Amino acid sequence: MRYLVAFLLISIFIFSACEDRDDNLNGPNVRIENNSGQNFRFVQVRSENDSIFYENIAPEGFSNYLEYDIAYQQDTLTIETDSTEVRFVPDSISDPLPLGLYTYKININAEGEVEFTFKVD
Repeated sequence: MRYLVAFLLISIFIFSACEDRDDNLNGPNVRIENNSGQNFRFVQVRSENDSIFYENIAPEGFSNYLEYDIAYQQDTLTIETDSTEVRFVPDSISDPLPLGLYTYKININAEGEVEFTFKVD
């Protein structure tokens, strides 16, 4: 009987620990990947009526995922580094993204222009 109880407890633990991250999403989740050699002290993403804020993204590093009410493949960004502030405004806005995990890959080139790449995780 003890073995049966132990087996059931272990089974419950294993199956509850195997939950996939995107099973419990209430909206699109977006993170920032800093592909530049500069520290991003502050990144503001303006999405419709909301602004989402990320802080301290190391060079070649990632932020945590943040949940959005509405997110797009490209959105307006304001990026503050240790030495400058740059802004990215997309040419057009796509349809809103469905539930899922996404990454905005951001680089600031030598001319100070923002290079923006969208990735589905």
